[in-house]
Amino acid sequence: GMNTISIELLERSDPNFYAELTQQLQNAYLKTIDTTVLAALITAGQQGATQAATSAGIIGYAADAAQKVYTATGYFASNYIANPSQWQLLLGAVDSTGRPIYSASQPMNAGGLTQPGSIRGNVLGLDLFVDKNFSVTTNIDDSAVILAPEAFTVYQSPTAYMSVNVVSNLQVQVAIYGYMATIAKMPKGI
Repeated sequence: GMNTISIELLERSDPNFYAELTQQLQNAYLKTIDTTVLAALITAGQQGATQAATSAGIIGYAADAAQKVYTATGYFASNYIANPSQWQLLLGAVDSTGRPIYSASQPMNAGGLTQPGSIRGNVLGLDLFVDKNFSVTTNIDDSAVILAPEAFTVYQSPTAYMSVNVVSNLQVQVAIYGYMATIAKMPKGI
């Protein structure tokens, strides 16, 4: 993330302005890292079997992915990363009698736990993580990823801030930066 501000704004504004500016730069930086990691996961992963966008489809997808991950790597799938549309599907999933599958507090047929107030949960024994930065916004291909954590690693440096005075126009350029790399150690584990 980078922004250019006037020296006047920097010197004459409330100190909270700079704190807010750096927070916004940090948010932009983290979103870029997140979208890069999601793209790397989707590129490296193997395609799951086609499933309907229904409760039965979610169960079929998880079963298919878990089997493929274990067969290919010997590791167990344990993470389910979903876009908000998949999360909505999970929150609204009901059995044939209309009882919630993933969002009831004391269900008879608990398939996991999802809640509107949390982007973490459990789906069929997989740790659920909801990520709003998927490029796909519906329940189609590349709207979710199931993986064994051993299959993929993100290497990331600490972030650093830099500001440079531009004397010719009395502006200051402020930037946050860092370095990262991803590696799919076992692509068929994704």
